[in-house]
Amino acid sequence: MATVYEAADLALGRTVALKLFRMDTADDSGPQRQSGEVMVLASLNHFALVTLFDAGTEHIDGVTRSFIVMEYVAGSDLRSRITEGAVAPAEVARMGADLAEALHYVHAKGIIHRDIKPANVLLAPSDFPGRISHAKLADFGIARLFDATHLTRTGSVLGTAGYLSPEQALGQPIGPPSDVYSLGLVLLESLTATRSYPGTAIESAMARLQRQPEIPESLGAEWCAVLAGMTAREPADRLTSADAAVRLRELVPAGSTAASAATEPAPADDATELMAADLHEATGNEPTRVLSSAEPAEPTAKTERLDATARFERTAVMPSAGSAGSVAGATGRSRSARRSVTRIGRRPVIIGALVALAAVIALVFLVQPNDPAPEPPAYPTVDGDLGTHLKQLQESVTP
Repeated sequence: MATVYEAADLALGRTVALKLFRMDTADDSGPQRQSGEVMVLASLNHFALVTLFDAGTEHIDGVTRSFIVMEYVAGSDLRSRITEGAVAPAEVARMGADLAEALHYVHAKGIIHRDIKPANVLLAPSDFPGRISHAKLADFGIARLFDATHLTRTGSVLGTAGYLSPEQALGQPIGPPSDVYSLGLVLLESLTATRSYPGTAIESAMARLQRQPEIPESLGAEWCAVLAGMTAREPADRLTSADAAVRLRELVPAGSTAASAATEPAPADDATELMAADLHEATGNEPTRVLSSAEPAEPTAKTERLDATARFERTAVMPSAGSAGSVAGATGRSRSARRSVTRIGRRPVIIGALVALAAVIALVFLVQPNDPAPEPPAYPTVDGDLGTHLKQLQESVTP
C-alpha cells in the first residue's frame, strides 16, 4: 500500500518516518482507507504505539499522493530480531504485556489493527538497566472501526496469512479477539524462533483451521496457559487484551534487572552468618556465636556507684562473654571488630579519671578557707548626748 522513507523534519530538526501511499491499491477503496488511517493514527496516543505527527497530500510528477509523517524508531523490528534466534522469556513477557496494553487501548476506542505480525512490531532501544528495547506497534494502514462499513471487496482478506485468526481466514466478521490471537502467534514465534503456520498463504490459512498452534511444554505451565488462552480457536474462549496484559506482566521475573539484583539486600540471618564466617576466616579462631532472638543473654554484674577515690583503683565492669560475642557477631567482619571492643572497654576508665581530675581542680581553686571577720574599730568614750548619738550611728553601720 505504501513505501516508508527516513526523512528530515526541517522545521523542528528531527528525524521522522515518511509513509508515501501508492495509487495502485488492490481495490478501489484505497483513498478511503488512506484517509481512515490518518484519522485513526491522529486519535491514538500510547507509549507502545507509533505516534503520528502530520498528514497531507503532495503533487509528485503531476500525481496527487497522500502521505503521513510518523515517529521514527531508531531500531529494528521483531522479525529481524527473531532471525537471530529465540528471544528471552523475560523480554517477551515485557514486550507482550506492553503490546497487549496497547491493544486494550485501541480496542476501547473501537479500533482493531488486523495485521499484527513481527514486522509491525518495532523495537526502540532502551537505556533502562536490564531492558534491551521497548516495543511499539506500527502500521495501522488496514485498521478499521469494527462497527463501520466494510471497505474490503467481497472475497478479499486484509492481513498477513501466517498470523491471521481463524475468523479472518474464513472471511467472517472480526473483532478485538482477532488481534489477541495474532499477538499470541507473534509471542509464540518469539519464544521458539519458529513460525506456527508456515507455507503459502492458502496453506497457512487452512492449517489453523485443522490444528491448534503447537506450544512446547518446555516453556513452562504458565507460558503454555497464557498462549493457549490467547490462541483459542473460538473468539469467545480467548483472553481479552486486558487480561492478556495482566497475565503477561505476571510472567516478568521479579527483580530480573541487573540493578535490582545488585541492590537487593540479603536476609538478616544470612548476613550475620556471613559476617561471623568472615571474622573466623580473618582470625583463624572459632567463629563468634550468634545468639538467637529467643536465647536470653547471660546476666552481667550490677553497676556500682564509685566515689572519686575508688575510680582510680577500679575499672568498669565489662559485658559477659555471651553479650560480648553478640556485639562482635553483629558488627565485626575482621580484626577491627576486636579492636573496637577493646577501645570501648577502656572508655569508662578514661572518663572516670577526667571526672576525678575535674573534682580536684574544683576543690583547689573554687573552695577557699573563710577569712576571719574584721574587728569593729575602737572609738574614744564620749559622755552626754553627743556620745549617745555616736553610739547609735556606730550600731546603724555595723553589719
